[in-house]
Amino acid sequence: MLQLDNFRKLTGFGWPGFSKMNLWRQDKGQKACAAAFVQAVSAGAAAPIPFEEIVEVARVSIEVAGLAR
Repeated sequence: MLQLDNFRKLTGFGWPGFSKMNLWRQDKGQKACAAAFVQAVSAGAAAPIPFEEIVEVARVSIEVAGLAR
């Protein structure tokens, strides 16, 4: 099992040879995501994340939120 704490500390349980990794910076991928979107719009290319995947993530998130109540 891997546990990621605030995108800065990665701890491994049951992984031979790996126990933890500390990161100096948080990288949640927002800059890369925004850059990919701007590049796609500028080039007239397809969206970096297909619309169907966005809808699926939203559906599952709403479903899980309903189960948590």
